[in-house]
Amino acid sequence: MTDALLIAHIAVFGAWFGTDLATFYLSRQVLDATVVVPTRAHLAKVMLGVEVIARLCLPTTLVLGLTLSIDLGYVSWQQWWIFPIWLTGVLWVAMVWAIHRDGGTGGPATSLTGLDLWLRTLVCLAVLAAGVATVVADVPFTGVWLGVKLLAFGTIMAIGIRVRFLLRPFAASFARLVSAGSSPEAESAVRRALRRAYPYVISIWVMLLLAVSMAVIKPV
Repeated sequence: MTDALLIAHIAVFGAWFGTDLATFYLSRQVLDATVVVPTRAHLAKVMLGVEVIARLCLPTTLVLGLTLSIDLGYVSWQQWWIFPIWLTGVLWVAMVWAIHRDGGTGGPATSLTGLDLWLRTLVCLAVLAAGVATVVADVPFTGVWLGVKLLAFGTIMAIGIRVRFLLRPFAASFARLVSAGSSPEAESAVRRALRRAYPYVISIWVMLLLAVSMAVIKPV
């Protein structure tokens, strides 16, 4: 059981990091004014399709990490906690996928966007608090390395929430570019809306690498 969870945990990390890199590469193509607008519109759809995998990896990683912590004794929770953790994770993944499939068209899943944001915010605060407590007092989890990993994960969530707000102008700017065609003003608006998120995306990569390094070296 433990080996399977570890393999799944590593696989999800690889998928998360890989799809984040792919999304970044595709975003560069979307910004390329030398590419015709219809092609860029298609690339933008592909980018969103790839990006949702990274968003699905976040709750999946959290569920696998908590399950491993219980299984390996890094937290003194009873085994029955695994069921509500997995149930919450499955529902969260289903919600993220429903929001993605809705695509902001105003369908039933649109109302879930606010719920997803609130859930991410609450979980982010809980993870950061647990990370600080673990580093300082070795509770509720055991091991400073795990506390640092929790802090890195919570920081990733906080950055992700920030990026969500930063990218809001991009959708409107890109929609205007697609409908009205390329112009210096439209290109500038799209570049400005997307590039402002780049430093935060790179910060997410740094935190991901920090989290995985903590799991590898496990400092005392």
